[in-house]
Amino acid sequence: MKTIGKRCAAFLLAAVMLATTVFCTEVPVSAASIRNEKISVKIDASSTVALKISWKPSSMAQGYAIYRRESVKKPFQRIKIVGREVTSYLDRNLPSGKSYQYAVRAYRKENGKNVYSGYTTAIASTRPLAPASIRAKAVSEKRVNVSWNPVSRADGYRVYKKVAGKSWTLVADVKKDRKSLADMKVSPSTKYIYSIRSYRLSGGVKYTSNLVQSQETETGAGDSGDSGNHSKYNSAQKDVMKKILYAVETGGQVYGRQDYTDFTEAYTNSGAEHAITIGAGQWYANEARRLLLLIHETMSAKEYAKYDPKNYVWNDVKNIKDWSSYRLPEESGRARIMVKLISSPTGIKCQDQLMYQQIGEMEAIIREKYHVTEVRSVGMFINILHQGGEGSVARVLKKTKRPVTLDNIYHALQSDTGNQVGAYKSRQKFVYEALKTYMR
Repeated sequence: MKTIGKRCAAFLLAAVMLATTVFCTEVPVSAASIRNEKISVKIDASSTVALKISWKPSSMAQGYAIYRRESVKKPFQRIKIVGREVTSYLDRNLPSGKSYQYAVRAYRKENGKNVYSGYTTAIASTRPLAPASIRAKAVSEKRVNVSWNPVSRADGYRVYKKVAGKSWTLVADVKKDRKSLADMKVSPSTKYIYSIRSYRLSGGVKYTSNLVQSQETETGAGDSGDSGNHSKYNSAQKDVMKKILYAVETGGQVYGRQDYTDFTEAYTNSGAEHAITIGAGQWYANEARRLLLLIHETMSAKEYAKYDPKNYVWNDVKNIKDWSSYRLPEESGRARIMVKLISSPTGIKCQDQLMYQQIGEMEAIIREKYHVTEVRSVGMFINILHQGGEGSVARVLKKTKRPVTLDNIYHALQSDTGNQVGAYKSRQKFVYEALKTYMR
């Protein structure tokens, strides 16, 4: 009996030791559960139709589950299960310019059930399509107009330029609602090529399209206006004409003086002026809109947002096509924004640019339609056209003795009475004397 008792005790002790051994070997497995792992995913590559992700392997994983969602407001959807040897995945057949968020979880069986790791996410976008084309046209020696076709789901565009044989330089990043810009950082008599990429912003990264290139365009030689080959004035003559027009419009008839900040309400200058007038050149109604369009085209999106952050003025410029009766009180918020825009460094530059352009346009009308060619005579008729329109030009020209000279035009203006341009005697005298003094 004692022998049997000893054998039973030994058997029980062995059983207890075996149970203890089994328990001790399972403790590390539980402590090393895959739940304590965290799989980090990163974006390796992007195209217009696919995204490639990758992750570091886990020694505990029996496989990986891959998830994707289009927005943080939507739940993740599992899109693929892969084996333990796989550490990357190419997500194909996606739409262009679309953002996605990815996550990867390792898994393994523990106690008969699949257990999943934690995860971190990565955000990326497929690349947007490239614009169908980009067009560049030099309109003066100081300006090239660039335009392109908009792209669906693009957040903006990167515009570049280069001189033949040199490297590309960035002109501007512009927002998605833009499809043109004016490059005024160009040199005379220079050939430029422009290119563009659309981009999609995702996770702080700009995913860009392929590059599309324009045809070569060449700036003019020594012409400050935008009137193409019609202008005979050189840059110095145009500058004289600009100072004269500024002086009579907002400069108190003082040569070289102007008010770039001017905002004039409707009906202030005349009962016939049904819209606002802005700037040193007194741009009225649709010409005011033209100036604001030019400023928007010229400024970068970041610069424009400093003056019109909620796009109050830009929405009016973009959506109201006819400004013939566009009115604002001078103290209104929109009016104050306009004044800030037109008096900014870019706004002042655009006012000068638009004035040069309009001088070129008016000069072409005087030379080609009315066949006036002498530089001072052309200048006086530019003044008349700017003030009273083509009807005034035709009327005064008809009264002018031949040959058409500055003196003969000024003499004809003395008989242009009533509510005609000649009735503004101090203005016409100032222009006459300024042309004689400064126009060469």
